[in-house]
Amino acid sequence: MATDLLTGLLGFLFTVMVLSYLVGDNLFFRVAVHVFVGLAAGYVASVVWNQVIVSKMLLPLLSGTPVDQILLIPPLILSLMLLLRVFRRLEGVSRPVVAFLVGVGAAVAVSGSVLGTLIPQTQASINLFDMRVLADSPFFIEKVIESVLIVVGTVASLAYFQFGVSSKERETGQRGLVMRGIAFVGQVFIAITLGVLFAGIFSAALAALVDRIQSILAFIMSLF
Repeated sequence: MATDLLTGLLGFLFTVMVLSYLVGDNLFFRVAVHVFVGLAAGYVASVVWNQVIVSKMLLPLLSGTPVDQILLIPPLILSLMLLLRVFRRLEGVSRPVVAFLVGVGAAVAVSGSVLGTLIPQTQASINLFDMRVLADSPFFIEKVIESVLIVVGTVASLAYFQFGVSSKERETGQRGLVMRGIAFVGQVFIAITLGVLFAGIFSAALAALVDRIQSILAFIMSLF
């Protein structure tokens, strides 16, 4: 009972502190934000310590096989080089490690975009016109219209981000009429998508607000 009362009181207190931002930036809101950021940082640090440093480095280094211990030498050296970044005179030692991390991150991002977004989107757009599936659908016309809209929206949205300029367009300062028309259609699809995303975020935030208000009311009613 005491634990439930304490957690309810803390939830009520922090909810009021966060909602106090509605009347303007104030000390209570900043304290709540700092507490949340500190808790998140502490949670991330504990996860990194338990699931990465201890399980992936310390335990294999102390009780692993000789092969595991040898394989741990390069990442251990790179980690020590990265830690030297805290010393200003030795900051240059960590630059190759930072460059390596940035390169790996960029490669993962590019490959993830190609393999996880572009190729699956292309394959999904091709599958939309699989006549074997469309012919068996009772809503043939609706499916065809939906497929055409998806393909047009995908192509037009990609065309909107086409920044290549020919020599003639560079002289006139204008893109081709066809490309400008396709880009305008893509801009419409992008605007609709952003509107839907904003509506989803707004509804989720509103649902969270309603849930918090119900929690506050339930906590107040439990005190009487």
